[in-house]
Amino acid sequence: MAGLGYNYNLGSRVLSPSDIFKNKNVGENMNARVIDSLLDDTREWINDGTKEKCPIGTIRCIRLNKDNLATGVTFYAYPSKIPTSYIPHEGEVVRLHHNPTADLQFNSTSERICYGDVVNLWGSPTHNALPANSFDGQNLLGKDVVELRTINPLFPFPGDILTEGRQGQSIRIGGYKSPKNILVDDSNNGKPFILISNGQIKTDNGVDHIIEDINEDDNSIYFLSNHKAPLKEANSKRDSYDNPPLKADQYKGNQLIINADRVFINAKNESVLISSKQSIGINADTINLDATDYMCVDANKIFLGKGARISPDGLREPVILGNELDTFLSIVLDMIQNIGEAMKNATAQTGGPVISLNLEGYCVLETTKVLQSLLGKNAPMKSKKVFVE
Repeated sequence: MAGLGYNYNLGSRVLSPSDIFKNKNVGENMNARVIDSLLDDTREWINDGTKEKCPIGTIRCIRLNKDNLATGVTFYAYPSKIPTSYIPHEGEVVRLHHNPTADLQFNSTSERICYGDVVNLWGSPTHNALPANSFDGQNLLGKDVVELRTINPLFPFPGDILTEGRQGQSIRIGGYKSPKNILVDDSNNGKPFILISNGQIKTDNGVDHIIEDINEDDNSIYFLSNHKAPLKEANSKRDSYDNPPLKADQYKGNQLIINADRVFINAKNESVLISSKQSIGINADTINLDATDYMCVDANKIFLGKGARISPDGLREPVILGNELDTFLSIVLDMIQNIGEAMKNATAQTGGPVISLNLEGYCVLETTKVLQSLLGKNAPMKSKKVFVE
């Protein structure tokens, strides 16, 4: 029989595309249950029908009849979508169809069997497996694939484009009003948003539909055009502001929100540049800034502490300039030194020494000498790290 081969790995017949779709109408889909998937280069599959090496992403599957019962006919099917791939679990049912091969330019009838969407049997994003009658209760979805029983499907909103991962990830592209959609009301109905979530709220089943929760999902990125998100801020201290910005759950407008337990931004070859027309607010228990070469802060006015910002101009304490202070103190010490010399050499009207004054003069000169040694370019009281204009 044309196209008929024998698969020694599966112990069953392996058919060509024409055999598998025999007596089927053109364009009609067929169903098959996935037996195995080729997902790495440690194994090599050879298609017995074509004698070709199977590419990564190929599945081995068993054909199901109209009653979704296994027929015993097994074959290879190739992924039909590039670059977007959806790898089926073992036991899931996929739709099959014909695709042309790379020989299309030489042979217009050249074709191969490809798999497309996984058939939605249970309405679950995590898996839709249909176990074989011989299933022994072990490895339902394949080796090392755990059945996740608490991954829930999302409520769809009108017009949504939804992508749901098997472990609770999701991308929602939408913008229309819905009873479950807390982001949209009459004022912004039809305004676009994109919600990217990784991880879901905890439930006791994987059946009930849920919606994203920016505070409870493991991490989220929300692209909003005219919406308000109910984000709970981790730290709301804004004492450095005269007019603090609206809290995260109060602002409505065009915004990007990122929420996670930890956010790490790394520029591996260049710079991280943050630019804002109005203000940049950073608040945390501690703020730590480290630089290898130097750190520069520039503004028309720099306030250190809330009190400096809110105090009237006449009561604000300015920073002392180190070199200017050095010059000032040097002049003062020179004057004190002259006074000490005069005290040391002071005499009474009788021409004799004024012992107590002379002694104090010696002390003033010694002290002045020590203090003068602390001034100058390398004065120890001057910081080697902090400089001001």
